[in-house]
Amino acid sequence: MKSAELIITARNRAGLSQQELADRAGTSQSAIARLERGLSNPTLATLERILRAAGFTLACDLAPVDAEDPVVALYKRDVDRTLIRENLRRSVDERLRMNAEALALAGELQRAVAERPAR
Repeated sequence: MKSAELIITARNRAGLSQQELADRAGTSQSAIARLERGLSNPTLATLERILRAAGFTLACDLAPVDAEDPVVALYKRDVDRTLIRENLRRSVDERLRMNAEALALAGELQRAVAERPAR
């Protein structure tokens, strides 16, 4: 739930107007209105103070990321695990040698681009 939703829900459940909540929280009604419209983001301390003024506390908990999260799904889809497994089967020396070869090739490509005649 977003901070705006938390503030609106807490205020409504407490049966308070924006002005009453603002008075209890030591802020202005316009500040509460801006927060409820999502026009400003409160610090965690401010959010806790406003929720406490409405008679609530903020409780947080860790939860695993939903497998259907689009970001997680994108990363899962784009990972070719066969390449990872092949690389992990190699010795550290072999991986370092391959990395050095890749860096040398990158350097050659940079020089070739830098030396390319202007069009």
